[in-house]
Amino acid sequence: MSFDKRRLTDPRVMRALAHPTRIDLMELVAREGELTATAAANALGLSPANCSFHLRQLAKYGFLEEAPPGPGRVRPWRIGSVQHSWDELGPDAEANAAASALTSVVLERDLDRLRDWLDRQRTAEPEWRKSAFISEALTYLTPAELEELGERVTELVLRYVDRVDPAKRPEGSAPVQVLAVGFPLRPTPTGN
Repeated sequence: MSFDKRRLTDPRVMRALAHPTRIDLMELVAREGELTATAAANALGLSPANCSFHLRQLAKYGFLEEAPPGPGRVRPWRIGSVQHSWDELGPDAEANAAASALTSVVLERDLDRLRDWLDRQRTAEPEWRKSAFISEALTYLTPAELEELGERVTELVLRYVDRVDPAKRPEGSAPVQVLAVGFPLRPTPTGN
């Protein structure tokens, strides 16, 4: 398993990941540590054959890897790489389209999860209600300052990324989605 940030530049690799089932499978494997296609199918409500196909595709592009085999024909999978980044504007139209598709799938999933949290937070455990946060601000930054802010936020999050290993998860921890974005807004129309 690699904790190094993996930069995705190949359109084929980005397209391979830009599938909601594959993203669900990657997260499921990360949460469970190791998982077979049958266990994944049971968890996601899919067929084992479908999960097996998607797991093999994820392995083909280095996102997952085979774990040591279990008894009999048990074929578990584990995470191959944990951190991924890509540029929205790549070297060509094919890379741009693949990056855009991947960003759309990931962002839609993240926003759906945020909406789900907002719907269920009233019934969540009090300590989780207290600790969950949404931070929103309008500020004025230079491109260099925005880049520094992104690096510092990412640095904070990366302190916990090794917890994809179940043995490193502290008692009482739960999977938490962290979404941080920073981007320039459109200029205010002046009517001139």
